[in-house]
Amino acid sequence: MPKQNKAQKIGRLGERWFAQQLPADWIFQPPHEDVGIDGVVVISEDSPSNGLEFRVQIKSSSGWKFSQESIVVRVKKDNLIYWLTGFNPTLLVLYDTVEDKGYCSWINQIVFDDISILEGNNKTIKLRIPISQTLDTTTWEKISRELFSLNRRVGRQLAVSGMAVPVLEAIHGLMQSLYLIDLCAFNWPEDLKGFNNLLDIKLLNKRIDNDKIRDLVDAETTAHKEIAQALLKLDQQFTEAKIPNTGARIAAQKYIDVCSKFIGNFNSYVELNKGVQMNVNVQAMFEYRTQAVREVTQIVSRLSSLALSVVCESNPLQCK
Repeated sequence: MPKQNKAQKIGRLGERWFAQQLPADWIFQPPHEDVGIDGVVVISEDSPSNGLEFRVQIKSSSGWKFSQESIVVRVKKDNLIYWLTGFNPTLLVLYDTVEDKGYCSWINQIVFDDISILEGNNKTIKLRIPISQTLDTTTWEKISRELFSLNRRVGRQLAVSGMAVPVLEAIHGLMQSLYLIDLCAFNWPEDLKGFNNLLDIKLLNKRIDNDKIRDLVDAETTAHKEIAQALLKLDQQFTEAKIPNTGARIAAQKYIDVCSKFIGNFNSYVELNKGVQMNVNVQAMFEYRTQAVREVTQIVSRLSSLALSVVCESNPLQCK
């Protein structure tokens, strides 16, 4: 078992403390990979916020610097931008290991209040977290309301910009691709799942329908490609509508990274759409398919939430 340094031990204290503060019904999901956040929280309660999600970044220290009723913390600019550009808002949590006390603020709200902090070429940015915003077991009702308001703000932008239809079109396209992936998985012969590539399959006896296998592989790779393209198109539409930082491009790139583990030249395949020699590792495709599908279902969940927020913005009485 590798030894942990002091910073790692303090970090673990903050993560355990945070998990203990959450309501029993709220769901904390640690990241599957090191993606720059400590986890995602899904709200589960009888309120308009039920089903909404937010990301969490937890920082722990035994000696925070206090100034003007705030905790001053420096973060990497790249990290700050990442926290801003997801589908879900990010809650920054600061845990004091000496006082056994936590503080929190929405990163999106901090930057919204002073957008100038992103200007310049500094690699780190100084943030001020008000000490009045403590975090304990009594704070979650307020956080729930704030998250609903942040979601409604996005819905207001979508309603005004006319982006509701593109969002629904993206959801429809993603679900069609998911259905195709599931159909391919269902029709794949069980006795071929141990073969690593199409060449191995071709070397099998002639009773194997190689044309069918090729069709299944082509269909599934096309579905993965269309998922990435749908997200990139949505990101372009958001940009044209002057709605930045929706997370569509980050979601697309993350999906491309997953698919590149089993589809060679996948990035070029997505960009060029044709004329690319495909090299599919079938065994890896089986291994990473679940992860790829999980990524899409999370994206669909968030896009559905955005679409619902548009409805709530246009017909508030229906969302009470």
